[in-house]
Amino acid sequence: MILDKANETIKVFHTEWVPDGYGGGKSPVATADYTEFKAFVMPTGFAGAGWAANQRFASQGWADTARITLVIKWKPELAQLDQWSRVEAQDLLWTVVQQPRRWTNRRISYITVLCELLGDPP
Repeated sequence: MILDKANETIKVFHTEWVPDGYGGGKSPVATADYTEFKAFVMPTGFAGAGWAANQRFASQGWADTARITLVIKWKPELAQLDQWSRVEAQDLLWTVVQQPRRWTNRRISYITVLCELLGDPP
């Protein structure tokens, strides 16, 4: 099966919801604990997409990727992956910006996760 041949190892950091200090709200905070998964990492957009996007160009003139989509074979441990989770992929930190979507049929089950770059690349 193709999802068994995923070529990238990613880290999904466990998320804790802590009080935000403003009385009642909670903010997501990534902990040092993480779980590793194999995934396909696909570029979804770049930093120059859209007129108001932050322009970050590499020295060769190519745009850095600011959004990626992860495709991961479903495992029960992925239930912890949620919107605002922190992910490390390709030696960069990413934030999950949409609720992960689970796709299932009789032969396969996987999730897709949309992530945005957390901060500027080094």
